[in-house]
Amino acid sequence: MPAIYVLDVPEFRALADVARTKPHYRVTEPGLGYLKIESDGDILFDRKELGFKPAIWYGAFTGGVHGRIAEFGRDRVRIVADGEGPAK
Repeated sequence: MPAIYVLDVPEFRALADVARTKPHYRVTEPGLGYLKIESDGDILFDRKELGFKPAIWYGAFTGGVHGRIAEFGRDRVRIVADGEGPAK
């Protein structure tokens, strides 16, 4: 099950807000100032949907990942469970 940890600060809050609108994503607060976003399937975020400028986008995923980053580009990130195939 892939998951990302996001620093709980206003700059990154859109990640949790958007994740809460997706039926297969779960957002929890494990503590120590982080939010955890997890899913039974891939986790996918679009920079423009989040409203992030590039500097915020590239810093948003520094809290840690459980799984593997299959795709990370200028406008899209996809986190998959360990052991899944390459990005398509």
